[in-house]
Amino acid sequence: MTIYRVEEMDGEAVVAAHLAAAKTPFEAAEKALGQKVTLRAGADRWVRVVDLTERPRPVRLRPTTFEFKAIGQRK
Repeated sequence: MTIYRVEEMDGEAVVAAHLAAAKTPFEAAEKALGQKVTLRAGADRWVRVVDLTERPRPVRLRPTTFEFKAIGQRK
């Protein structure tokens, strides 16, 4: 599993931060927030997920920062 930092964002300001271990950034965001997420699509309140794994990675591979927005209610 990979360790991710999940940051709740309001515009460009970090409102809260969490750590989550998950297989994918999508799962990490859902685990940290306790609710479903989808792609950001320009939302003002959003979630930034950063892969904290420190391993060299070719530039052409996936990015290390991901953007989502929460949907639905917290569990």
